[in-house]
Amino acid sequence: MIRKNITILFLAKLAEVYPIGRIKIAPGTFASFLALIIGYYLLEKIGIINFIIFISVFSLIGVIVSEIHVKIFKIKDPKEVVIDEFSGQFISILALPYTNNNIDILISLTLSFLLFRFFDITKLGPIKKFELLPGGIGIMADDVVAGICAFIVQCGIWTYFNQQLLITI
Repeated sequence: MIRKNITILFLAKLAEVYPIGRIKIAPGTFASFLALIIGYYLLEKIGIINFIIFISVFSLIGVIVSEIHVKIFKIKDPKEVVIDEFSGQFISILALPYTNNNIDILISLTLSFLLFRFFDITKLGPIKKFELLPGGIGIMADDVVAGICAFIVQCGIWTYFNQQLLITI
């Protein structure tokens, strides 16, 4: 019984990406920034297809551990759960342009971060409706949709500037 409780608590802490979710000021923003760095590194190391598979599995795990967190702590959408920020930011990074120009990469990563945070915080359009879904799905879904919105906007921007995207390669 003790081992089961420790395992469940460990899974709940995964939803917080402990200790990141316990940061007092702007844990979601900090988590998004960390996800930006980790995501770019992973994308460079494992390639676009494996990164998309990683995001899918990571997001599914996020739903499960967020659901466990909700059941243990009895809070509908706790601010300390930041695994959703990681998934949304990872999706947003997918709009990276196909380039070796470090300035373009830096601009893209900055844009990815700012757009994801904008959509995550404002919850424009359908994003708010996804947040209303119950449990772990609701926690994860709004950030996944915010990441998709940031991705779409970036694709439009890079297309306007005639930049080929990494995801089309």
